[in-house]
Amino acid sequence: MTSILFASEYYPPFAPGGAEWSTAAWAAALTRRGHRVTVVTPNYGAAAREERDGATIIRVPFPVKLRPGQGEARFLAHRNPLFHLYFAWQVRRAARAADARIIHAQGKAVLVGCWLAGRSLGRPVLATIRDVGLVCPLGHCTVFEPWERFDCSVIQYLGKCLPYHLTHYAAAAGALGRERIRSAAFVAWIDNRLRQQAMKRVDRLIGVSRGILDVYPTRLLGSRARVVPNLPPPAAAPSEAAAQAARDRLGVGAAPLVLYAGKLSIGKGTPVLLEALDRIAAAVPGVRFALAGKGDLVIPARPDLRALGVLPQAELFALYRAADVVVVPSVWPEPLSRVLLEVMRIGRPVVATTVGGTPEAVEHDVTGLLVPRADPEALAKAVVELLLDPVRRAAMGRAAAERARTVFDEERLVTALLDVYREAGAA
Repeated sequence: MTSILFASEYYPPFAPGGAEWSTAAWAAALTRRGHRVTVVTPNYGAAAREERDGATIIRVPFPVKLRPGQGEARFLAHRNPLFHLYFAWQVRRAARAADARIIHAQGKAVLVGCWLAGRSLGRPVLATIRDVGLVCPLGHCTVFEPWERFDCSVIQYLGKCLPYHLTHYAAAAGALGRERIRSAAFVAWIDNRLRQQAMKRVDRLIGVSRGILDVYPTRLLGSRARVVPNLPPPAAAPSEAAAQAARDRLGVGAAPLVLYAGKLSIGKGTPVLLEALDRIAAAVPGVRFALAGKGDLVIPARPDLRALGVLPQAELFALYRAADVVVVPSVWPEPLSRVLLEVMRIGRPVVATTVGGTPEAVEHDVTGLLVPRADPEALAKAVVELLLDPVRRAAMGRAAAERARTVFDEERLVTALLDVYREAGAA
């Protein structure tokens, strides 16, 4: 048995995205293999200590309070030296108490603190790469630049990424608000340089896909990067009755249903999907669309579209089962979408884009269809093809469930992670 310490800036029930649920899935899976897992995370307003799925969760005092769900702390809450030093102290205390043999930074904001704690204790430190945040605090250049590999410079960041952010995400902020955003973005750039220094010094880096690692410059990865995909959700697939109940709540009856789940944002490709709706509706009479997720994008009012907001996990999974096609139209280099893994496990075909790690999950024309990014016409064509061919959809759904069961098998992936731990020097 190995004592392992996970650290993350968020942890359920505080989960802005899929990364936090993936971390929780890893903690539970490792405990099922007989290892002892301690999770250290800021306390946004929950029990200071609890046992969950066999893991010990330690929530350390933190001035920011959030409601359980997808809320996030203010931009600079985790981007300052005081946080890094404070969190390093807390991780060091918890690692010593648990006799942790390895420290694993599951989130980019805790990377500096984990490296400092590991160095002081002489313990190996690993970090998981789940997005492009360690290349650039804003990461917008992955949306509008044609590059395949990114190494953001201060000129690129201040000259292109920040103006893009102000135009697309802060248009209503006002003059004072925009100045605050500029100041915060500059501080974040400096903080990101600290994170990159820690990144270059940890013992191993774990990418959730080869696709996300290929985005990073070699100077940050060196030869220490390994690929270990995310775990699919452990929950049982929803029943047909639950799926029918989800359809009843939407009021779609037996109509074809296309589902988008995730953040409503430019990077996730929501505008591309919205542009494709008319083409799909023209080819498939009676089709209905549902969008599930948070975001600030303005969703057009139309009778065939429902914006559902953030849904509890059980309701979302039932909606997956209810949908005929699930669309993941990401424009940015999607590392390894948790939505993809969830949908595959439930046995539904997807239409997704050839970005990041998506082609490592979706086998084109077998478990779903892959299309170029930012191409609403190609997206619509693929969705229509599947909607008009129920036999093909069913076959792809079965293939997707089988791929989730084999390629993303828990036993196989946990073994791969433990191999990286041993390689890094964990006793």
